[in-house]
Amino acid sequence: MDSKVPKNVTVDEFFKVYVPKQFQETLGNLEVSAMAGKEFTVQFNIDDKKYCLRIKDGKNLEVIPGGIDKAMLAIGISEEFWRDAVTGKAAGATDQFTDPRQAANLDRYNTLLSTKGTMNVELSQPDGKVAPLKMVFNGESSPNVTMRISLSDWIGMQKKETDGQALFMAGKMQVDGDMMFLIQLQSLI
Repeated sequence: MDSKVPKNVTVDEFFKVYVPKQFQETLGNLEVSAMAGKEFTVQFNIDDKKYCLRIKDGKNLEVIPGGIDKAMLAIGISEEFWRDAVTGKAAGATDQFTDPRQAANLDRYNTLLSTKGTMNVELSQPDGKVAPLKMVFNGESSPNVTMRISLSDWIGMQKKETDGQALFMAGKMQVDGDMMFLIQLQSLI
C-alpha cells in the first residue's frame, strides 16, 4: 500500500475505504481481459478480524467483512505488522497480494488455483522482533513449509531485486518443511 494511509487507520476503515480506492487507482487502464470470467480471492486474517477481497474479471473488487471459507489465498498477520505494512513502515511486505497487476496475471492465477498447502514466514525486523506471516493456499494445511528471512530480504524478493535461491545459498534464508512445496511457490512469492 502507500504512505497516504494514516498511522491510526482502523482495519475496518482500511478495507472498506482505502483498499477499494487504491485498487481503482492502480487498475487505471490496466489490461485485464485475460481474467474475464475468473474470480480471485485473497483473505486477510488480521488477529481476530477477517476481510476477503474478491476480484471478478480482474477489475471488479468486492470487500467481504468476516471473510469466506477457503479463499484461494488466506494471509494471517498480526495487526501490528499489518499496520506497519499498510502505513509504509514495512512498505512492500504485503503489496503483491492486493495489487491488481498481480491479480490480473493469468499465469499467476492458474498457479494459485492449483496450489494447496501452508507457508509460514518468520520475518525478522530491524528492531529484533519477528513478524509471523501465514499463507494458506486454497484452505489446505499441508504440505507445509516454514521460511525464516529478514524483512528487508523478503521485500527484496517481492520487488524481484533478489530471489529465494540466492538468499538460501547466501545463508540469508532458512527453510524447514516441504522443499518441493517451496519450489512450487516461487512464482507466487
